[in-house]
Amino acid sequence: MEDVFYLSNLDQLKVLSDPLRVKIIWSLSDHEKTGKILSEELHMAPSKVRYHLTELERVGLIRVVRTELKNGIQQKFYQPIAENISLEKVASLLNGETVTDLDNVLKENAFCALEALRKNIARSDLQARKFLFIPFQARLTDHEAKVVEQKIKAIYTYMQSKSNRSTQEKTKTFYTSLSFFPTQDQ
Repeated sequence: MEDVFYLSNLDQLKVLSDPLRVKIIWSLSDHEKTGKILSEELHMAPSKVRYHLTELERVGLIRVVRTELKNGIQQKFYQPIAENISLEKVASLLNGETVTDLDNVLKENAFCALEALRKNIARSDLQARKFLFIPFQARLTDHEAKVVEQKIKAIYTYMQSKSNRSTQEKTKTFYTSLSFFPTQDQ
């Protein structure tokens, strides 16, 4: 699986603009799953899940990683094309327009990230010194916000490089969720 996949056209953005498809991609990021497994997990009709899987596969956001014959039925196991899907390169195609669907996708993505955070906390053996959680709001200029954004990306790049290396030392998996976005002043 690739590290980052950059959306490159509006068709991909349109397919991803459905919040259910964001949930499907998040669910598949844990491990490969069939449409049947997803339909049970999401409490939805298999035909509806199959339709959304077909659309995600058509635009290249997920792929079949293996097939398995079970009771004479060919099962397809899906996985996202990458660990992260970026809107960075497709943003220029929007010509600065406000896109409600894009806003909904970003919000649904945040809700899925919060749910992943909740699940990871629930199954972790938390020790006070190993758990770092810092919710914070700051008033920043555009330049300062750009600096913070670059630093967050640098932290992500560092962690990704360490995660992909080979080492003889014992490692542990650490869950990280970094969010940075402007809010409406009240």
